[in-house]
Amino acid sequence: MTEIPEHLLKRSASRRGKKPADGEGGGEAAKEPGSAVAPAQAAGPVEPPAIREAAAAVPRDPDPEPPKPEPAYVQAAKKRKKMPMWAMAIPALTLLWAYSFAGTMQQPEVEDPLFIESAALYSSQGCAGCHGAGGGGGVGYQFSNGEIYATFPEPIAQAVHIARGSAAITGEQYGDPERPGGARVAGNRGVMPNYPGITQNELELIVFHERVTLGGEDPSDPAYEEWMEHMREVAEGVLPDRPIDLEFFLACANPETTPGATGDVDPNEQEFCPGPLLETEEVASE
Repeated sequence: MTEIPEHLLKRSASRRGKKPADGEGGGEAAKEPGSAVAPAQAAGPVEPPAIREAAAAVPRDPDPEPPKPEPAYVQAAKKRKKMPMWAMAIPALTLLWAYSFAGTMQQPEVEDPLFIESAALYSSQGCAGCHGAGGGGGVGYQFSNGEIYATFPEPIAQAVHIARGSAAITGEQYGDPERPGGARVAGNRGVMPNYPGITQNELELIVFHERVTLGGEDPSDPAYEEWMEHMREVAEGVLPDRPIDLEFFLACANPETTPGATGDVDPNEQEFCPGPLLETEEVASE
């Protein structure tokens, strides 16, 4: 209970014609028999009106409002299972996978059928059995490391040698007479048979494989590219194939590198000579 100041008690007692009892400190009025205030004093000190008014004027903090209930969707969100932290890396890994996978979707480079067909003929006709699958040599001479075009500077000379075989010119030199290591002599390293059962285009494909794929010759010359396109068109049936005509081949070849060659092919027939005719064109035009 609030303690009543002494000066208020004195003022209240003076109005009633009484003095406050000494030593009461905020004390009560002296009790007298028959006093009208005895019941009030017995109940406790009476708070003056000024004190009550001052106490009522003091602002009181409002009672706090009870918390509002959370909506159902908020409660459901709090109860829902959360995404684990490691799952945050999945989008980045997915993008990385998609990028790497996209690289595998590119169209693969398709090997030129010309190389496939020529390699198959080289194997099926028994050439690999003597000269090696990679052209490294064996019973027959080596083709790799430039050996084939060191022997045959012109593809036509090689085509004649394959079509005729070595038995027909046993003991004679063939190919480049100034070849490093000396000219080749037919029969010095076994006998190479002829191939009467193949067509002219098949023979040219074998020559192409031995020179370009095994020998490493550069086919970027325009005459080479024209020859390759011609072989593709024949293989695809766009142009007709021809049987091997050895006499015609000898007319196409250079006598300096091919025994029995004449080099006097008719200019109108020159386009049918096997090979790109890199050197024969000059010989025929002289």
